[in-house]
Amino acid sequence: MRKIIGFVLALSAFALSGGAAKSDGQFPVTIKHALGSTAVPAEPQRIVTLGWSSEDAVIALGKTPIAMTKYGFFASGMFPWDEERLTGSRPHLFSGETDYEAIAALRPDLIVAVRSGVDTVAWQRLSAIAPTVAYRSGPWRADWKEQTELIGLALGKPQEAEELVSDTDAFLKSLGADHPELRGKTFTFATYFKGSSNFVVYLPSDPRVSALETIGLAVSPGVAELARENPSKISVSVGLEEIDRVDADLLIMWFGDGARQTVEAEPLFQTIGAVKRGGYIALDDPVSVWSTSALSVLSIPYGFPKFVPRLAEAARNVEQKK
Repeated sequence: MRKIIGFVLALSAFALSGGAAKSDGQFPVTIKHALGSTAVPAEPQRIVTLGWSSEDAVIALGKTPIAMTKYGFFASGMFPWDEERLTGSRPHLFSGETDYEAIAALRPDLIVAVRSGVDTVAWQRLSAIAPTVAYRSGPWRADWKEQTELIGLALGKPQEAEELVSDTDAFLKSLGADHPELRGKTFTFATYFKGSSNFVVYLPSDPRVSALETIGLAVSPGVAELARENPSKISVSVGLEEIDRVDADLLIMWFGDGARQTVEAEPLFQTIGAVKRGGYIALDDPVSVWSTSALSVLSIPYGFPKFVPRLAEAARNVEQKK
Protein backbone atom coordinates (compact mmCIF):
# COMPACT_ATOMS: atom_id res chain seq x y z
CA MET A 1 0.00 0.00 0.00
CA ARG A 2 2.84 2.42 0.80
CA LYS A 3 4.25 1.82 -2.67
CA ILE A 4 0.86 2.62 -4.26
CA ILE A 5 0.52 5.84 -2.29
CA GLY A 6 4.01 6.82 -3.41
CA PHE A 7 3.12 6.31 -7.06
CA VAL A 8 -0.09 8.33 -6.70
CA LEU A 9 1.73 11.22 -5.05
CA ALA A 10 4.47 11.17 -7.66
CA LEU A 11 2.00 11.20 -10.54
CA SER A 12 -0.05 13.94 -8.93
CA ALA A 13 3.02 16.09 -8.38
CA PHE A 14 4.08 15.55 -11.98
CA ALA A 15 0.67 16.61 -13.29
CA LEU A 16 0.41 19.63 -11.03
CA SER A 17 3.82 20.88 -12.05
CA GLY A 18 3.14 20.42 -15.76
CA GLY A 19 5.71 17.62 -15.90
CA ALA A 20 9.46 17.51 -15.82
CA ALA A 21 11.33 20.29 -17.63
CA LYS A 22 12.45 18.12 -20.54
CA SER A 23 10.40 19.49 -23.40
CA ASP A 24 12.11 21.30 -26.25
CA GLY A 25 8.90 23.26 -26.89
CA GLN A 26 9.83 23.78 -30.55
CA PHE A 27 7.17 24.82 -33.04
CA PRO A 28 5.82 24.37 -35.59
CA VAL A 29 5.12 20.66 -35.20
CA THR A 30 3.32 18.34 -37.61
CA ILE A 31 1.38 15.38 -36.26
CA LYS A 32 0.35 12.47 -38.45
CA HIS A 33 -2.85 10.61 -37.59
CA ALA A 34 -5.45 8.39 -39.24
CA LEU A 35 -7.29 11.25 -40.94
CA GLY A 36 -4.28 13.13 -42.27
CA SER A 37 -1.68 15.39 -40.72
CA THR A 38 -2.03 18.45 -38.53
CA ALA A 39 0.41 21.35 -38.31
CA VAL A 40 0.48 23.23 -35.02
CA PRO A 41 2.27 26.54 -35.75
CA ALA A 42 2.85 27.76 -32.19
CA GLU A 43 2.36 26.72 -28.59
CA PRO A 44 -1.42 26.31 -28.12
CA GLN A 45 -3.13 28.57 -25.60
CA ARG A 46 -6.83 28.08 -26.41
CA ILE A 47 -7.43 24.34 -26.49
CA VAL A 48 -10.77 22.60 -27.11
CA THR A 49 -11.05 18.87 -26.35
CA LEU A 50 -13.74 16.63 -27.83
CA GLY A 51 -14.69 13.01 -27.16
CA TRP A 52 -13.56 11.19 -24.04
CA SER A 53 -10.79 12.09 -21.60
CA SER A 54 -8.42 14.02 -23.87
CA GLU A 55 -8.71 16.90 -21.42
CA ASP A 56 -6.99 14.69 -18.83
CA ALA A 57 -3.74 14.59 -20.79
CA VAL A 58 -3.97 18.32 -21.55
CA ILE A 59 -4.38 19.12 -17.86
CA ALA A 60 -1.67 16.64 -16.82
CA LEU A 61 0.71 18.44 -19.19
CA GLY A 62 0.05 21.80 -17.59
CA LYS A 63 -2.66 23.34 -19.80
CA THR A 64 -6.33 24.09 -19.08
CA PRO A 65 -8.77 23.61 -21.97
CA ILE A 66 -11.09 26.49 -22.75
CA ALA A 67 -13.80 23.92 -23.59
CA MET A 68 -14.26 20.19 -23.09
CA THR A 69 -16.87 17.45 -23.00
CA LYS A 70 -19.55 17.54 -20.29
CA TYR A 71 -19.90 14.35 -18.25
CA GLY A 72 -23.45 14.27 -16.96
CA PHE A 73 -22.77 11.61 -14.32
CA PHE A 74 -21.02 14.29 -12.23
CA ALA A 75 -22.79 17.33 -10.77
CA SER A 76 -20.04 19.65 -12.01
CA GLY A 77 -20.00 18.04 -15.45
CA MET A 78 -16.29 17.27 -14.97
CA PHE A 79 -14.28 14.29 -13.85
CA PRO A 80 -13.16 14.78 -10.23
CA TRP A 81 -9.52 14.07 -11.12
CA ASP A 82 -9.68 17.05 -13.50
CA GLU A 83 -11.74 19.35 -11.34
CA GLU A 84 -9.35 19.15 -8.40
CA ARG A 85 -6.53 20.44 -10.64
CA LEU A 86 -8.35 23.37 -12.20
CA THR A 87 -7.87 26.91 -10.96
CA GLY A 88 -9.27 30.16 -12.25
CA SER A 89 -11.97 30.21 -14.93
CA ARG A 90 -13.67 26.91 -15.70
CA PRO A 91 -13.82 25.43 -19.20
CA HIS A 92 -16.97 25.69 -21.28
CA LEU A 93 -18.70 22.29 -21.32
CA PHE A 94 -20.09 20.76 -24.52
CA SER A 95 -22.86 18.16 -24.56
CA GLY A 96 -24.66 16.43 -27.41
CA GLU A 97 -23.69 16.68 -31.07
CA THR A 98 -20.61 18.60 -32.16
CA ASP A 99 -21.54 22.29 -32.28
CA TYR A 100 -19.19 23.72 -34.88
CA GLU A 101 -20.48 27.27 -34.50
CA ALA A 102 -19.98 27.22 -30.72
CA ILE A 103 -16.47 25.84 -31.15
CA ALA A 104 -15.60 28.50 -33.71
CA ALA A 105 -16.94 31.24 -31.43
CA LEU A 106 -14.38 30.22 -28.79
CA ARG A 107 -11.51 31.00 -31.21
CA PRO A 108 -9.43 27.91 -30.36
CA ASP A 109 -5.89 27.49 -31.62
CA LEU A 110 -5.97 23.69 -31.12
CA ILE A 111 -8.75 21.10 -31.17
CA VAL A 112 -8.02 17.66 -29.69
CA ALA A 113 -10.25 14.76 -30.72
CA VAL A 114 -8.01 11.77 -30.09
CA ARG A 115 -10.51 9.44 -28.40
CA SER A 116 -13.53 10.37 -30.43
CA GLY A 117 -15.62 9.23 -33.35
CA VAL A 118 -14.79 12.10 -35.72
CA ASP A 119 -14.66 11.04 -39.37
CA THR A 120 -12.92 12.69 -42.29
CA VAL A 121 -15.75 15.14 -42.93
CA ALA A 122 -15.94 16.19 -39.27
CA TRP A 123 -12.14 16.50 -39.07
CA GLN A 124 -12.08 18.73 -42.13
CA ARG A 125 -14.81 20.97 -40.68
CA LEU A 126 -12.98 21.21 -37.37
CA SER A 127 -9.66 21.83 -39.12
CA ALA A 128 -11.21 24.82 -40.86
CA ILE A 129 -11.67 26.29 -37.37
CA ALA A 130 -8.29 25.35 -35.85
CA PRO A 131 -5.58 22.67 -36.15
CA THR A 132 -7.32 19.42 -35.16
CA VAL A 133 -5.54 16.30 -33.91
CA ALA A 134 -7.41 13.02 -34.34
CA TYR A 135 -6.56 9.40 -33.51
CA ARG A 136 -3.97 7.11 -35.04
CA SER A 137 -5.69 3.85 -34.13
CA GLY A 138 -9.33 4.41 -35.13
CA PRO A 139 -12.63 5.90 -33.92
CA TRP A 140 -12.98 5.46 -30.14
CA ARG A 141 -9.95 3.15 -30.12
CA ALA A 142 -7.21 5.43 -28.80
CA ASP A 143 -6.00 4.21 -25.45
CA TRP A 144 -4.57 6.43 -22.73
CA LYS A 145 -1.05 5.99 -24.09
CA GLU A 146 -1.96 7.11 -27.59
CA GLN A 147 -3.90 10.08 -26.23
CA THR A 148 -1.04 11.22 -24.03
CA GLU A 149 1.59 10.81 -26.75
CA LEU A 150 -0.35 12.68 -29.44
CA ILE A 151 -1.37 15.47 -27.09
CA GLY A 152 2.21 15.75 -25.87
CA LEU A 153 3.32 16.28 -29.46
CA ALA A 154 0.62 18.90 -30.06
CA LEU A 155 1.60 20.82 -26.92
CA GLY A 156 5.30 20.67 -27.66
CA LYS A 157 5.90 18.39 -24.69
CA PRO A 158 6.68 14.95 -26.14
CA GLN A 159 9.25 13.99 -23.51
CA GLU A 160 6.97 14.99 -20.64
CA ALA A 161 4.18 12.94 -22.20
CA GLU A 162 6.52 9.97 -22.55
CA GLU A 163 7.42 10.18 -18.88
CA LEU A 164 3.76 10.35 -17.87
CA VAL A 165 3.05 7.22 -19.92
CA SER A 166 6.02 5.41 -18.43
CA ASP A 167 5.10 6.34 -14.85
CA THR A 168 1.45 5.36 -15.29
CA ASP A 169 2.36 2.04 -16.89
CA ALA A 170 4.73 1.35 -13.97
CA PHE A 171 1.92 2.24 -11.58
CA LEU A 172 -0.41 -0.33 -13.14
CA LYS A 173 2.29 -3.00 -12.99
CA SER A 174 2.98 -2.10 -9.36
CA LEU A 175 -0.68 -2.61 -8.51
CA GLY A 176 -0.50 -6.04 -10.10
CA ALA A 177 2.68 -6.89 -8.21
CA ASP A 178 1.00 -5.89 -4.93
CA HIS A 179 -1.88 -8.30 -5.68
CA PRO A 180 -0.30 -11.55 -6.92
CA GLU A 181 -3.64 -13.34 -6.54
CA LEU A 182 -4.68 -11.61 -9.77
CA ARG A 183 -1.85 -13.06 -11.85
CA GLY A 184 -3.31 -15.24 -14.60
CA LYS A 185 -6.92 -14.94 -13.47
CA THR A 186 -9.25 -14.72 -16.46
CA PHE A 187 -11.72 -11.88 -16.82
CA THR A 188 -14.54 -10.54 -18.92
CA PHE A 189 -15.36 -6.81 -18.92
CA ALA A 190 -18.94 -6.03 -19.95
CA THR A 191 -21.95 -3.81 -19.48
CA TYR A 192 -25.72 -4.06 -19.70
CA PHE A 193 -28.15 -1.36 -20.73
CA LYS A 194 -31.58 -1.32 -19.15
CA GLY A 195 -34.22 -2.74 -21.47
CA SER A 196 -31.73 -4.73 -23.54
CA SER A 197 -31.63 -8.50 -23.95
CA ASN A 198 -27.86 -8.48 -24.53
CA PHE A 199 -24.62 -7.79 -22.74
CA VAL A 200 -21.98 -5.61 -24.39
CA VAL A 201 -18.65 -7.41 -24.03
CA TYR A 202 -15.40 -5.49 -24.50
CA LEU A 203 -12.62 -7.02 -26.59
CA PRO A 204 -8.84 -6.78 -26.06
CA SER A 205 -8.58 -3.78 -28.40
CA ASP A 206 -10.63 -1.74 -25.92
CA PRO A 207 -8.40 0.30 -23.56
CA ARG A 208 -10.14 -0.86 -20.37
CA VAL A 209 -9.34 -4.48 -21.25
CA SER A 210 -5.69 -3.89 -22.15
CA ALA A 211 -5.15 -1.99 -18.88
CA LEU A 212 -6.26 -5.02 -16.86
CA GLU A 213 -3.92 -7.20 -18.89
CA THR A 214 -1.10 -4.87 -17.82
CA ILE A 215 -1.99 -5.59 -14.19
CA GLY A 216 -1.63 -9.32 -14.85
CA LEU A 217 -5.13 -10.53 -15.62
CA ALA A 218 -5.83 -12.65 -18.71
CA VAL A 219 -8.70 -12.22 -21.16
CA SER A 220 -11.17 -15.09 -20.89
CA PRO A 221 -11.00 -17.72 -23.66
CA GLY A 222 -14.50 -16.78 -24.82
CA VAL A 223 -13.58 -13.12 -25.22
CA ALA A 224 -10.38 -14.07 -27.05
CA GLU A 225 -12.48 -16.16 -29.46
CA LEU A 226 -14.91 -13.27 -30.01
CA ALA A 227 -11.94 -11.02 -30.76
CA ARG A 228 -10.71 -13.43 -33.44
CA GLU A 229 -14.20 -13.50 -34.95
CA ASN A 230 -14.53 -9.70 -34.86
CA PRO A 231 -11.05 -8.29 -35.57
CA SER A 232 -12.29 -4.80 -36.43
CA LYS A 233 -14.45 -4.30 -33.33
CA ILE A 234 -13.77 -3.16 -29.77
CA SER A 235 -16.98 -4.67 -28.37
CA VAL A 236 -19.69 -7.17 -29.32
CA SER A 237 -23.19 -8.02 -28.09
CA VAL A 238 -23.79 -11.36 -26.40
CA GLY A 239 -27.28 -12.58 -25.51
CA LEU A 240 -28.05 -13.28 -21.86
CA GLU A 241 -28.72 -16.90 -22.76
CA GLU A 242 -25.19 -17.15 -24.23
CA ILE A 243 -23.28 -15.40 -21.45
CA ASP A 244 -21.64 -18.65 -20.37
CA ARG A 245 -19.65 -18.35 -23.59
CA VAL A 246 -17.58 -15.59 -22.00
CA ASP A 247 -17.54 -16.89 -18.42
CA ALA A 248 -14.30 -16.22 -16.54
CA ASP A 249 -12.81 -16.15 -13.07
CA LEU A 250 -13.86 -12.49 -12.85
CA LEU A 251 -16.85 -10.79 -14.44
CA ILE A 252 -16.51 -6.99 -14.32
CA MET A 253 -19.54 -4.93 -15.31
CA TRP A 254 -20.29 -1.23 -15.31
CA PHE A 255 -23.87 0.04 -15.15
CA GLY A 256 -25.92 3.16 -15.76
CA ASP A 257 -28.93 4.12 -13.67
CA GLY A 258 -31.15 1.16 -12.81
CA ALA A 259 -29.40 -1.31 -15.10
CA ARG A 260 -27.68 -3.25 -12.33
CA GLN A 261 -30.89 -4.00 -10.46
CA THR A 262 -32.58 -5.09 -13.68
CA VAL A 263 -29.94 -7.55 -14.80
CA GLU A 264 -29.26 -8.95 -11.33
CA ALA A 265 -32.96 -9.81 -11.06
CA GLU A 266 -32.67 -12.04 -14.13
CA PRO A 267 -32.58 -15.73 -13.07
CA LEU A 268 -30.13 -16.49 -15.90
CA PHE A 269 -27.70 -13.91 -14.58
CA GLN A 270 -27.51 -15.69 -11.25
CA THR A 271 -26.45 -18.90 -13.02
CA ILE A 272 -23.27 -17.34 -14.45
CA GLY A 273 -20.21 -19.13 -13.09
CA ALA A 274 -18.37 -16.00 -12.01
CA VAL A 275 -21.46 -14.75 -10.14
CA LYS A 276 -21.90 -18.04 -8.29
CA ARG A 277 -18.20 -18.19 -7.38
CA GLY A 278 -18.03 -14.64 -6.02
CA GLY A 279 -16.03 -13.34 -8.97
CA TYR A 280 -18.52 -10.67 -10.00
CA ILE A 281 -17.54 -6.99 -9.62
CA ALA A 282 -20.26 -4.37 -10.22
CA LEU A 283 -19.30 -0.79 -11.02
CA ASP A 284 -22.27 1.54 -10.67
CA ASP A 285 -21.07 4.75 -9.02
CA PRO A 286 -19.74 7.50 -11.32
CA VAL A 287 -16.14 7.40 -10.09
CA SER A 288 -15.72 3.64 -10.44
CA VAL A 289 -17.49 3.61 -13.83
CA TRP A 290 -15.55 6.44 -15.43
CA SER A 291 -12.14 5.87 -13.86
CA THR A 292 -12.16 2.34 -15.32
CA SER A 293 -13.68 3.30 -18.68
CA ALA A 294 -12.29 6.74 -19.61
CA LEU A 295 -8.71 5.74 -18.84
CA SER A 296 -5.98 8.37 -18.67
CA VAL A 297 -2.81 9.32 -16.84
CA LEU A 298 -5.05 11.06 -14.28
CA SER A 299 -8.00 8.67 -13.94
CA ILE A 300 -5.85 5.56 -13.43
CA PRO A 301 -4.02 6.78 -10.30
CA TYR A 302 -7.29 8.30 -9.04
CA GLY A 303 -9.56 5.26 -9.38
CA PHE A 304 -7.47 2.10 -9.65
CA PRO A 305 -6.17 2.05 -6.04
CA LYS A 306 -9.77 1.29 -5.00
CA PHE A 307 -10.71 -0.77 -8.05
CA VAL A 308 -7.84 -3.25 -7.98
CA PRO A 309 -8.38 -4.35 -4.33
CA ARG A 310 -11.97 -5.19 -5.31
CA LEU A 311 -10.63 -7.37 -8.11
CA ALA A 312 -8.23 -9.02 -5.67
CA GLU A 313 -11.03 -9.75 -3.20
CA ALA A 314 -13.10 -11.36 -5.95
CA ALA A 315 -10.07 -13.42 -7.04
CA ARG A 316 -9.69 -14.72 -3.48
CA ASN A 317 -13.38 -15.65 -3.46
CA VAL A 318 -12.86 -17.65 -6.62
CA GLU A 319 -9.86 -19.47 -5.16
CA GLN A 320 -11.84 -20.43 -2.08
CA LYS A 321 -14.60 -21.95 -4.23
CA LYS A 322 -12.18 -24.18 -6.16
